[in-house]
Amino acid sequence: SLPKEAMADDEPSLRILGDPRDETQRTFIFRDEDHTLGNSLRHVLIKDARTDFCGYSVPHPSEPLVNVRLQTTGAPAHLVLTDGLLNLAS
Repeated sequence: SLPKEAMADDEPSLRILGDPRDETQRTFIFRDEDHTLGNSLRHVLIKDARTDFCGYSVPHPSEPLVNVRLQTTGAPAHLVLTDGLLNLAS
């Protein structure tokens, strides 16, 4: 990845990685975020009964990225993430 100054303004603020055949596992990559979002979101998602595993990482201090890995018990991961973000915002 590129340092924050070198990132294009048109890059998406969220990228989603995962096998399209398994909606229960996804890695969400948030641009221009840090441990504040990563740890808070992980905490909210872990408390959700639909979450089987959730963890986050910041690949490198000079990269403004947070990777959130989410595995659910059966619900689509993107729906659990959306609920977690709404819960965090309220």
